[in-house]
Amino acid sequence: MNALRLSPAILLALLVAACGIGKPPPSTTTYVVEPAPPTAGIGANASGQSLRMGSVRVAAAFARTALVYRVQESQYTADAYNAFIAEPAAMLGNEIASWLNNAGQFKSVSQPGATQPSPLVLEVTVTELYGDFRPQQTPAAVLSAQFNLIDTTQPRAKVVLERTLSSRIPLQQASPDALVQGYGRALGDVLMQFIAALNART
Repeated sequence: MNALRLSPAILLALLVAACGIGKPPPSTTTYVVEPAPPTAGIGANASGQSLRMGSVRVAAAFARTALVYRVQESQYTADAYNAFIAEPAAMLGNEIASWLNNAGQFKSVSQPGATQPSPLVLEVTVTELYGDFRPQQTPAAVLSAQFNLIDTTQPRAKVVLERTLSSRIPLQQASPDALVQGYGRALGDVLMQFIAALNART
């Protein structure tokens, strides 16, 4: 009989498991980052060259689909129930290419993965992508990225513009919905900074 006796801890675990039987697992809410359309006339200094979207990378800490929150000075947490609908690198690469194509700064902008030759290639590395939800601070969406514009017409490909651009968008509340909307504004802001850098160069 003693072999059939269960400890109180095991009984409690079995009871909790039994209560969960038949209940569907919590669903995950998915999001897409969508920047506002480019400002009219932003491509007034169009280069007349086509651009190919090269590789887009996201720093390992923010490369998963789960939304990431900064909750203390050196502490971050991933939200298992609120996530991007696709890997951040692929999603942001598509959005950046579409935005730049609509801006008119270039003759055309191809999506990542395109194979046609182009005189210019843009590579982007996202170094920060998180919601700053630290206590005693206004919540904010934080996005930083390094842009490398490469001229492929030279005998050896040459970086003709290199910029690290950042945006911090205050949020009305520390929530997933507000954060993703903030990401859209931050991405649009960073792309406007990129266009400004291009115009200053010409």
